[in-house]
Amino acid sequence: MALFSLLVVLLLERLKLIAPALQFNAVFGAYRSRLFNDSELRSSWKMLFSLALAPALVALLAYEFEGVHYGVWHLALWLLVGVVLFSHMELRAAFKEYLQAACRADLQASFHIADKVDPVPLEAVTERELGQRMGQVAAWLNYRYYAAVALYFVLLGPAVATLYCVVRGYHDHFERHQLRRPLVSGLMTLLDWVPVRLVAFGFALSGHFSRALSVWLSLAFKPTVSARTLIYRVALVAEEIPVETAAPVCVQSTLNLLKLAKRNVTLLLILASLLTIFGVLS
Repeated sequence: MALFSLLVVLLLERLKLIAPALQFNAVFGAYRSRLFNDSELRSSWKMLFSLALAPALVALLAYEFEGVHYGVWHLALWLLVGVVLFSHMELRAAFKEYLQAACRADLQASFHIADKVDPVPLEAVTERELGQRMGQVAAWLNYRYYAAVALYFVLLGPAVATLYCVVRGYHDHFERHQLRRPLVSGLMTLLDWVPVRLVAFGFALSGHFSRALSVWLSLAFKPTVSARTLIYRVALVAEEIPVETAAPVCVQSTLNLLKLAKRNVTLLLILASLLTIFGVLS
């Protein structure tokens, strides 16, 4: 069921068949606005309640629907949760807008849109470095919004995947507004610790293995290394990056790293298929 649900959800998302009301940002925005405002979330108890409510509801529904009507309702829950968690058309549209601006050599628009793509403000880079940095951002966002969610969804179910996405949603919201609130940052680091190392190792398998593996080994066993740093560093050496181009913004380096991220997701699906065939996943 896990693999089937994931494949159906990714197909629907890829074909842009998911309604705007079911996009993650819309659902999470409504969820957040109906609970507590940012000032109230200074309370650790309110923050904990906000983080735990949605995954607890999903876990309760999954338990109640188990075996009901031959599992139809259980499957429907997996599909509905998956549709919400993997729907990020705004993110796709923003990245496409950046690529279009870069292709027409509109530097001002490229830098402006690049700041909108990632909740963390873009570090000071030159126009020559922008393409490479946005390629790293593409690999990071592919991990944070798709690969990590897919790992939790397939291995631990929709409730844990929901927990990851809720924590990520609050984390990104606080990053955009430069707010510090209890629990979120530490929990985000904890939830990222294992999947980011698996995905970064997948970059090595999907790209230049020997170079990427040496970087992965130098970083993966350091408890304090950030998830973003690990993805940035491994992705950069796993793929061939053009050194110099005539264009003001090098789009090819961005596209190369985006292709690497897509190959990694394909590798993840293949591994999930094999685990399903051999009965490890249900």
